[in-house]
Amino acid sequence: MDNGKRGKKPVAQDTGSPGRIKKAAGWLSVLAGSTLGFYIGIWRMFLPSLFGLLVACKEGRLTVGLVILTFAECWLALTIGGLIWTIGYMIKCMLDVG
Repeated sequence: MDNGKRGKKPVAQDTGSPGRIKKAAGWLSVLAGSTLGFYIGIWRMFLPSLFGLLVACKEGRLTVGLVILTFAECWLALTIGGLIWTIGYMIKCMLDVG
């Protein structure tokens, strides 16, 4: 018995060169999203906020307001980095479906 599965192809099977190009472009978008998310979110936003807090602590001008502001800046930086990565991943998902 064939259980009604005659002629069906596996869903994840590539059908040739266009499928491979889409898959490669999808993974390239994830790589670009990860790289840009790390660079913008961590390197350009998160680390300078922490270094500013460290400098303020060493200079003796650390306040509760500065700690709260730095916490908010770090939260925003991680959120933006995650958003950039998510956009790259969503592009990959759109290329896989289409």
